[in-house]
Amino acid sequence: MKVRKLFAIVLAGAMILAFAGTAMAGEGETTSLKLASHNAVVEGNPYRVRYELDMQEAAADAINYGYDVSYNSFVANWDQSTETQQLQNSINEGYDIIVNDPVATTGLDPIIEAAQDAGIIYINADCAYMSTDVDVLNILTDQEYLGYKTGSYAGEVLGEGAKVVMIAALEGNQANTDRQRGFEKAIEENGLEVVATGNHDWDTTLSQQTMAEILNSGVEFDGVLVSQCAENAFEAFDAAGVAYPKFIGFGDTGAYMQKMLDVNKDGVVTSYIVLSNPPGVGATAFNFALNLYEGKELKDGVFAEGFEDTHQIWIQSKVCYTDQDVVNGTEVDGKSIEEYANGYEAGDSITFWLTKQEVADTYFK
Repeated sequence: MKVRKLFAIVLAGAMILAFAGTAMAGEGETTSLKLASHNAVVEGNPYRVRYELDMQEAAADAINYGYDVSYNSFVANWDQSTETQQLQNSINEGYDIIVNDPVATTGLDPIIEAAQDAGIIYINADCAYMSTDVDVLNILTDQEYLGYKTGSYAGEVLGEGAKVVMIAALEGNQANTDRQRGFEKAIEENGLEVVATGNHDWDTTLSQQTMAEILNSGVEFDGVLVSQCAENAFEAFDAAGVAYPKFIGFGDTGAYMQKMLDVNKDGVVTSYIVLSNPPGVGATAFNFALNLYEGKELKDGVFAEGFEDTHQIWIQSKVCYTDQDVVNGTEVDGKSIEEYANGYEAGDSITFWLTKQEVADTYFK
């Protein structure tokens, strides 16, 4: 497979670096590594804030595996030229590992190849890089599942023929494309009618504004399908002083979970779904990089079916619950849903990341 040629080249360089690092350290000492986290956006996005915090935690956790990791974060603010320059700077500054959440699905081939030629372990996280002209690993959450699960539950509670609003995230972003594929499949299977659409670009302010514009248009609907930022879309109903929808989802922040509990405290008013789109996927990608740095080889069959040519590994979401799970007293992570939800800060997102050992056990030979 094409990917094996890439990893043979990259890992040869990585093993030289690893041997050099350990050669300078005595028994029980650590190998120093430099990690560059490149992100499309952070400010104003609870997911991205948690993404970077998880990266820091994973970098600190690497000491348990013999690595002293220095960490720096770079933010492109959705500008690909800025992203390219920041990546080039990281190459020039001799980083050992680059984890990049790419702004766009293509356009970085030369910079990826330059990083690999320099012996840097380069991995894309969260958003797939779709060029097949470079061999690069993509570590992602299964975004299609998130859209499909949300749309399917909406269909279950609203029934065939129900009218829904669809507020997607960012057009042209691969994570949004994958998620919308799941939404659209569920919409078709459940006979839902989309009567209004919009985008929020994963911007909390824009989510509320987009929902407000739909409310002001006078269109009638039963439920709201929204690609995260659900708590912000819900605020538009409060601001307009209108009745809540019969369904909204999905969201994954403390504010969303807590708002839904409050709205439904005396009985189900608005059905909803909570799904985790873990920001820790970047930290998981870093732990893939550490295993690659040690010269380990991926198992056969780890790439997502149909996406082998872009070397996508999909990490499954761990948390999913609905209003009915609250009614039925279902536990999440060994806690009541009320305790679980109230344990989050309002602006924090549900997250998890796989340790270096968990990644090794699941994905490497």
